[in-house]
Amino acid sequence: MGYGAMNMYASSAAPNRRSLGTVNDLSHVANSVVSAVGPAAADWLSAFSLTHNILGGKFAYIVLLGVVCGELGLSTRLPKNTWARRREE
Repeated sequence: MGYGAMNMYASSAAPNRRSLGTVNDLSHVANSVVSAVGPAAADWLSAFSLTHNILGGKFAYIVLLGVVCGELGLSTRLPKNTWARRREE
């Protein structure tokens, strides 16, 4: 569901049809970077919290829970109707 939502919002963010490919490509690049860096960062954070015994090694879970809560908060700011602007053009 995440990839479909990402494509939908990226498509509706393009200012016109000529820039749709560029916006789509940039969203895929951003997704690829996050997919490459995310697991390594989570693994490093888990190893760091276990090595230094921060909160009994559970610090990584608290940080990741904070990231999830932040993303849920940001998702409430997304437009409710992504295609309303398209119909006006």
